[in-house]
Amino acid sequence: MNSAYGSADKSDRVLNQFLAESDVFYITGISWNADQPFFRMQSKSSRTSELFSATAIEMRFRVASGEPRVCVGRVERTKSGPVLKECWSPATKAKRCDACQKIENITAANMHQSHRMGRHRVDSEMVKYLSCPHRLYLAIFRDGSSKVGTTRGTTGDNRLLEQGAWLANYVALVDDGFAVRELEDLVSRELGLSQAVDTRKKYGGHLRPLPNRELAERLDLLVEACENLIKRQASASPSVLKERWSNPHSGSGLWAGLSAYPASLAQGSHAFTIRSMVGRLAACTREGFKETFLIDTQELLALPLQTGEFEISEISLQESLF
Repeated sequence: MNSAYGSADKSDRVLNQFLAESDVFYITGISWNADQPFFRMQSKSSRTSELFSATAIEMRFRVASGEPRVCVGRVERTKSGPVLKECWSPATKAKRCDACQKIENITAANMHQSHRMGRHRVDSEMVKYLSCPHRLYLAIFRDGSSKVGTTRGTTGDNRLLEQGAWLANYVALVDDGFAVRELEDLVSRELGLSQAVDTRKKYGGHLRPLPNRELAERLDLLVEACENLIKRQASASPSVLKERWSNPHSGSGLWAGLSAYPASLAQGSHAFTIRSMVGRLAACTREGFKETFLIDTQELLALPLQTGEFEISEISLQESLF
């Protein structure tokens, strides 16, 4: 893989050195900082990990046969925020080892069910993590799917970036993570809003998007209904927010006229350049094709990968399932 920023770019040199020293490497996470996506890569040989920019990067790799998948680790919630715990054990279920998956399940339950469990039954570190202001938001995706969600803190948009929202509104600021989840349940129940949107809907939305104006109108109606509901029924007194957010990558022409990448990333060899990302979905180009392809980079997580000069698997647009 080579960065398209140019050979003088420090991150390019570091990436090339990292890959040159790695017989097998893994992509074990996708994170956002300053509105930009990054891949967390782990080297099997050196047992080191690095963060590299995920955009304008030429990816040339093959899935290494006979090598195990690696656990992507887990996230612990602390008073200062989320902390990643790396793991080098083989992945046994999905993308984690049994031990990390068990801890992740418990952590998720503690966080998402905290308001039902009560503070006295939630892990003390989780209580510290939740004991700060949270915002409630409404988000909409390009297929028209919408959701209600929460994010920790009073600033920052990483949660919306991670989820690949197209448009969103922050609608309320609440004292802590316990109260905001009570409010989230109320909005979900009374307005029939989901608290999650399947990635397949997000993917399909990029291939067959609704007009931005229609998405904005739908979101405005949801926001109005949510504000009225909060005024009538919320037991707490949250601060009402009227903050519109749009994905900073939505203005790129790359997100128009996308084609589904017509091959599985879990096998074979591939070569493409990531041009832009919305959530974990990437708009990519491939030499020899005029199309811009849509790829779910989550498919790459935990896989044993190798880079080098080898023949790239051919693709045919007729293979597409979309």
